[in-house]
Amino acid sequence: MSRMTSDIENLQQLLQDGLAQFAMQGLTMIIITIALFSTNVVLATWTVLLVIPALVILTIWFHTSSEKGYLRARDAIANVLADLSESLYGIRVVTANNRQRHNIIHHRNVVGEYRNANMFTGQIMSVYGPVTIMVGILSQALLLGIGGQMVLRGELSLGGLTLFILYLNRFFQPIQLLVQQYNLLQQGRSSIIRLRELLETSPSVNEVPNAVTLPPITGRLTFEDVSFGYLPGRPVLEHVNLEIAPGESVAFVGPTGAGKSTLAKLATRFYDPTGGRVLVDGVDLTTVTMHSLRSQLGVVPQEPFLFSGTMRVNLRFGRPEATDADIDEAVDVVGLRELIDRLPNGLDTVVHERGQTLSAGERQLLALARAFLARPRVLVLDEATSSLDLRSETIIERALDRMLEGRTAILIAHRLTTAQRADRIVVVDQGGIVEVGSHDELVRARGAYAGMYEAWIASGGRDTSL
Repeated sequence: MSRMTSDIENLQQLLQDGLAQFAMQGLTMIIITIALFSTNVVLATWTVLLVIPALVILTIWFHTSSEKGYLRARDAIANVLADLSESLYGIRVVTANNRQRHNIIHHRNVVGEYRNANMFTGQIMSVYGPVTIMVGILSQALLLGIGGQMVLRGELSLGGLTLFILYLNRFFQPIQLLVQQYNLLQQGRSSIIRLRELLETSPSVNEVPNAVTLPPITGRLTFEDVSFGYLPGRPVLEHVNLEIAPGESVAFVGPTGAGKSTLAKLATRFYDPTGGRVLVDGVDLTTVTMHSLRSQLGVVPQEPFLFSGTMRVNLRFGRPEATDADIDEAVDVVGLRELIDRLPNGLDTVVHERGQTLSAGERQLLALARAFLARPRVLVLDEATSSLDLRSETIIERALDRMLEGRTAILIAHRLTTAQRADRIVVVDQGGIVEVGSHDELVRARGAYAGMYEAWIASGGRDTSL
C-alpha cells in the first residue's frame, strides 16, 4: 500500500519540483562556466580541476550510501503501515487475548526501525551538504590566492580577478541548490525502484495473445493428468485425473493441506497447472479469455469479502445489470429476506468495510446470494456453510438444493453433512485422488472415507474438520 501512496507522492514531488530545479540550475552552471572561461582560461581550468573531481567523489559516496538508506526507509514505512493496519483490523483479537501491551511494544520497534533508517540518511545528508559547501569555500580561497599571484605578475588585472571571483561565487550557488535537491532525487529514485518492482510483478496466470471467447458452457470439467505446486520442487498435486459431468455436484474431502482448495483454484483458473490440463466442455482453460471464463463461474470463498457500499451494490457485484426482481429472487432463494426486512433501509443498508457490521453467517448469506445472482454454470463453494450457526445452516442447505439445480458444483467440504449432499465424493490425500464414489459406495468400500465416517458416527454425528 505504501508503494501506491508515499512512493507515488515522492515521485510526484520529484517530477514537479526536482527535475525542474535540476534543469534550471544545471543550465545556470553551464552558462557561468562559459563566463568563467571567457574571463580567464587559467583560473577557469583550475576551477574545473579542483572543484569537479571533489564534487564527483563526494556525490558518488553520497549516492552509494544514501540509496541503501532510502530503500531501507521506504521498506520500513511499508512495514509501519502494514503493522498498523493489521493491529486495527484485529483489534478485537488483540483485546480478547490481552495483547495490547505486546502490540504497542512491537509497533514501537517497527516505528523505531523507520526512525533509524531516516536518521541514517539524515546523517549522510548532514555530511554531504556541509562538506560540499566547504569544498566551495576552500576552492574560492585557493583560486583567490592563485589569481592574486597572477595580478602581482601582471598576468591578470584586479578588475578581471574581481569579476572572476564574482562569477565563481555564482558558480557555487547552483551547486548548493543542487545538493539540496539531490536528497529529493535520491528519495525519488528509491520510490521508482519500489514502484517498478510492483509494476513488473507478473500475475499468477496470463491470458495468451490469441485467446478465444469461451461460448456458453454446459459445465463439464476435466482434470487431465494435472500436477501443480505453489513452489518449485514442492508439488501439491500430482497426476490428478477426474471428470465432472454437467450438472453434477462433487464434494472434495480430505485432510488439511491435501489439495482440495487447490483443485478448485485450478478449476476457476486462479492458477495454471504445472503439468497436464484443466478443460471445460473439452476446451483447455489456458486458451480462452479470462472474462468469458469467469463470467460463467461462481465462487463463494471460505471467508466472504464484502465491499463498502450498500447490500444492493454488493449483490450486483458479479452481475451489474441485474434487475431488482433478480435481486429479490436471489434474496428469497438464499433466505436473506428475514435479514433484509429487519433492516430499516433494506437492501440500501450500507455495509461497512469488509462487512464488519454483519455477523459471519449474514456475510456468508450475502456471498451466496451474490453467487446465485451471477447465474454461473459452474459453482465453487469453499466451505460455504462453515461460518453459519445451525439455523442459518439449515436455511443454506435448503437454498443449496435450488442453487445447484442444473449447475456443475464443486464443494470443498470440511463437514460430512456437506459431503453427503453431493452426487459424488472425491477423497483427496497426499496430492492425489485416493477414492471416488457416492457416500454409500465409499462407506461400503471400507477405505479412507469410511474411516472418516466411522469417526463421525463415533462422535455422535457431530461434524469434524476433514
